[in-house]
Parts: sequence; structure tokens; C-alpha cells
Amino acid sequence: MNSVMEDRIGLVIKSADSTAKLISIIRKYNPVSMAEIKKSIEHGDFVFDCDYTSDSGIRKVRRCYDELVKAGAIVEIYEDGDLTTREFISNLIDTYQEIEEETQEMIDVEVAAEGGDEE
Repeated sequence: MNSVMEDRIGLVIKSADSTAKLISIIRKYNPVSMAEIKKSIEHGDFVFDCDYTSDSGIRKVRRCYDELVKAGAIVEIYEDGDLTTREFISNLIDTYQEIEEETQEMIDVEVAAEGGDEE
């Protein structure tokens, strides 16, 4: 990978049978030109990435990864510049979901302690 992007989770395509097929998949997630995607593939740069604190972005990374692999590509996932796994991405998504649920529970408890929806 030529350019390490800190605080990002991204996908790098290592090899593929059909670049055209992969470009079609990537454009669903990353609306840049076909030439730009092809250049990213050739240079080993991220074809799709997001901030690693973005729950929705990470979900898209995982979906894009799954589609690319299903299409026959060998894809690597990088998190903060380090090679990682799909399992790590799934665990990260689960962690963010748990934090969101715990935060909502704490808010609900605080609202109830303050008397609920009194107007």
C-alpha cells in the first residue's frame, strides 16, 4: 500500500480476474471515476475507505469487501495503516452497536430520573 491513511479503514485490491467487474462494485460505494478506481487498484491504494469511527462507513466497507471477494478479488483490509481482518471489522461494528445501546439506556435512565416527559 503506497499511501498509509491514519484513522481510516480501507480496502486494497491485491489481485482480481476482472477489473471492470470490480470497478462496477466499487462505484456503488465510492462514486469516483472509473479511471480513478483503476489507478487506485494498480497502485495498491484504497479503493474505498472511511473514518474508523464511522459506524455506517465501516458497515459499507464490510459490504464492499464481501462483494469484491464474492466477485473473485483478493482484498486486504487496513485499519489505521495496519493489515486487519473482516472479523475485526465485524467486532468493531458490534462494539459500536453495544456502545450506542448502552448510551441510549443511560439517557433513558436519566430522563426517567428527571420525571420523564412532564410538560
